[in-house]
Amino acid sequence: MPIDPLIKDRWLREFRLNGFVILRGFLPSTYVETLWEQILPILRGEKDKGDRGDAPNKRGAHRYSFDVGVYAKLLGGPLSDPRYLAHPDVEELVQAILGPREAWGRGWSRIECAFKGSEHMGWHSDQVFDETPDPHAPNRTVRVTYNIPLVDFTWANGATEFIPGTHLQPRAEAAKDLLDIPNVYAVRPDLRRGDAILRDGNTLHRGAPNLTDAPRAMLDQTYRVAKAGTT
Repeated sequence: MPIDPLIKDRWLREFRLNGFVILRGFLPSTYVETLWEQILPILRGEKDKGDRGDAPNKRGAHRYSFDVGVYAKLLGGPLSDPRYLAHPDVEELVQAILGPREAWGRGWSRIECAFKGSEHMGWHSDQVFDETPDPHAPNRTVRVTYNIPLVDFTWANGATEFIPGTHLQPRAEAAKDLLDIPNVYAVRPDLRRGDAILRDGNTLHRGAPNLTDAPRAMLDQTYRVAKAGTT
């Protein structure tokens, strides 16, 4: 069933203004809990490897990022559920942002996790140069990421911070320009299990330190302007 037109219009306006939109209560919390139960042993295994010094998926001290697509194929269950891999409402919004279905494809399916002891990440864009039409021109959205927080996101466990409006900056200059600005005011949305985020790949963001004993994790499903190898 299509999204209610009024709700869809509000979500898209929020996305275009901020570079991201928070979809409150988007997923059943019971489904997200089953995702967490499936993924937690995988995360613990990755951390064990990191503690032994074997950490190909490490993104910094006590941070990990890796493809979960292979686990979805091997294990099935919640990870292979369309509510994560191909949610119809998400793809309806992606189509409104990126254009007709043949114009874009699904990219990676990943998990991002911060354990206790992690530090601030640097501000960064997920969008890469080879998918950016002109890195020196005002940005046109070519990548959209759908995030599912697997636990409640709070100030204490390192919730993601965003700088609204940076999705409109040229890809080559967005992070560099911050160095010349005396004050940058980021936002750190508190999120509950069942909330989701849809964000422009060029929006500057970073993970904050996790001060708690429990891992803080979220799933990514990326959509991008179609190239060879996408589906």
